[in-house]
Amino acid sequence: MPASLHLIAISGSLRAASCNTALLRAVQSVAPSHIHVTLFAQLAQVPPFNPDIDIETVPLLAQLRDQIIAADGVLIASPEYAHGVSGVMKNLLDWLVNTPAFANKPVATLNTSPRAQHAF
Repeated sequence: MPASLHLIAISGSLRAASCNTALLRAVQSVAPSHIHVTLFAQLAQVPPFNPDIDIETVPLLAQLRDQIIAADGVLIASPEYAHGVSGVMKNLLDWLVNTPAFANKPVATLNTSPRAQHAF
């Protein structure tokens, strides 16, 4: 049996009927038994980025950072808005960019829109 893998999946959409979130849930449901996919579902609770605030004082972000560090990889599915990722996804990335969360971490980006050209 292959070694187990743990992936963190993050949707950049807050829509209840988000196609990007549905895609990540589909990945989660069809993943082989040795691949565990954890969907981060608290994006709406991430506060606006403020460089004066230490990430350690925001438990949700400190926990996500630690989960990403411990994971084997990250899956990001985000809609494209204004030629980039969604604002809530950009906000989350701003919080995590100065942490070791993504250092040498494999990241796959997905987008469900056939019109997307710039986000990923």
